[in-house]
Amino acid sequence: MVALNLTMEVIYHPQKTRSHRDMGWIRLYQSFNPNNPPAPTRAHFGAMIILDNGIIAPGGKGFGMHPHDNMEIVSVVISGAMVHSDTAGNEGVNVENAVQLISAGTGIHHSEYNHSDDVPIDNLQIWFLPKQRDIKPEYKTMVSSPISRDGKLQLLVSPNGDIDSLKIHQEAWIWRGTFQENKSVTYVKKQKENGIYIFIIEGDAVINNQRLMRRDGYGIVGSEDAEITFNAITDILIIDVTLTF
Repeated sequence: MVALNLTMEVIYHPQKTRSHRDMGWIRLYQSFNPNNPPAPTRAHFGAMIILDNGIIAPGGKGFGMHPHDNMEIVSVVISGAMVHSDTAGNEGVNVENAVQLISAGTGIHHSEYNHSDDVPIDNLQIWFLPKQRDIKPEYKTMVSSPISRDGKLQLLVSPNGDIDSLKIHQEAWIWRGTFQENKSVTYVKKQKENGIYIFIIEGDAVINNQRLMRRDGYGIVGSEDAEITFNAITDILIIDVTLTF
């Protein structure tokens, strides 16, 4: 079992501090990665071990069939359309605002390709270690429409599948919201042992006197809540995840 110190701590990750790889068909920006961390302290945030932002080129570019096991993998399609196929027989196109959850469990192979010949995909992928290993693989999708998150936080992922969210096999909640200029919101975390990680998809916000811009990240450990004020129209992702795993 691994645990972070639960004394009050804040961490600021400007977008320029993410690791960056340009492989031609994909430009990959990572905030966390245990195997190739952007910085020594950024191997994980509790049970969240990878947060990457991939820009996938059009024209059928993407990932060929490849394996995963014992991992919870959430994809949030910011723009574009991604074709998914896996060895469990799941197939489909995840369009803009789609959310996909793969519970890899005992093992699954899947592929993901850009559906468009001329529009790139802007995609967030968030990986969590599972609470229980070797479960039967599962695949789930939903669509987070702009109307559903206008002026409020919409629950995308949760341990119990609450409020039509996708059920994840970990103590993790993911929320997305779009807020107008001069508005504010206070987020209260779900569990005492959790941390809060905030990622700005687009916009301009302030948390604890720290200004956050497009693709900046901000982690909070040891506080029960986060008060966020918006300086412009802002699309925000909040990840509430256990720090003990």
